[in-house]
Amino acid sequence: MRFLGFTAALTTILVAAAPLRAEVQVTRTAAVVSTRSFDPKRPPPEMPPLSRDEAAVTQSKFACGVKLDVEITQVGGEKPTARIAGVDATLKLEIVLWLPREAAGKIRAHEEGHRQISELYYAKAEPAARELAQKYVGKTLEITGVDAAQTQPVIERAANEFCQEYLGRIEVPSQAAQEKYDQITEHGRNRLSEKEAIKRAVASAPVPATTSPSPR
Repeated sequence: MRFLGFTAALTTILVAAAPLRAEVQVTRTAAVVSTRSFDPKRPPPEMPPLSRDEAAVTQSKFACGVKLDVEITQVGGEKPTARIAGVDATLKLEIVLWLPREAAGKIRAHEEGHRQISELYYAKAEPAARELAQKYVGKTLEITGVDAAQTQPVIERAANEFCQEYLGRIEVPSQAAQEKYDQITEHGRNRLSEKEAIKRAVASAPVPATTSPSPR
């Protein structure tokens, strides 16, 4: 049994010449969880490949979409200035459990453990993104002109940096906990309960999660 993590950063840019009201908005959408069954002898092409000693795999995809409100000003022929006046972030998590047909209870329980770990960290996503967004509001960006060709690459870079920082706070420690979970359980082959394994794995991660996993 194995865990695979994927990240995605999506960027939208809003540029305004007039002053904007500083604002931070963070939307954390509900996690989307699905279970796919497969024939071990004929796995579907979209399924991640399994190694010889693996029976199942869980994929988690943390995504960040952000819109930056940027105030651009220029007085006469002076160099223009750009300041981030607002951040609107949308956070998502998609989880897919790939289970063989008629999967044994232990296999299913182990993969459910991977799901729970991802959701533990995702439960902390909104405050993490909000704190980060507050730091971005008021940040000055270096631009050479006011044309879109001169401003948009700079703003897009700032937006991508925001998403990467967010993913570093949530997805990276989640990944560390997932790897520890597989080590502790020997990929689901020993008798340690999933509940205890999750507890130990999360405790050993860089940013321990404190929220209880959601039931299914």
